[in-house]
Parts: sequence; structure tokens; C-alpha cells
Amino acid sequence: MPLALAQIGQKCIIKDFACSCDTRMRMVNMGFVPGCLVEVLSRVNGTLLVRVGQSRLMMDCCLATQIQVI
Repeated sequence: MPLALAQIGQKCIIKDFACSCDTRMRMVNMGFVPGCLVEVLSRVNGTLLVRVGQSRLMMDCCLATQIQVI
């Protein structure tokens, strides 16, 4: 399922990316790698706050729909 559909407080594991190579590399540089645990902390006006490792990152739902999680 896309990360954008995860509920607040839900922990997911990144499975794959459905985006361009440039976007994929940008995500990997921010810590989003397949097999990594991601937690959705909040959702405000189409923006997600997620925790990846020890970092908290904001992303728009358009980008979050391109991250496949289990």
C-alpha cells in the first residue's frame, strides 16, 4: 500500500518506490531505503510528518503515494 494511506501512529516497512530515479535517489539520501521502518506521526493539510530512524521529515501526500510500504 502507499505510505499516504497509512494511519497516524502506524509503523510500516518500506517495500519499494514508484517514482523516477532522481526522486528515488533523493529519498534514499533522506534515509528512505527499502526495509527501513517508517512511522506516520501526523497528517495536516495533505502533508505527512513521518519518522525514519531518528529523523522526522515532512512530505506531501503526492510524494507519499509513490512510497510502497507493508
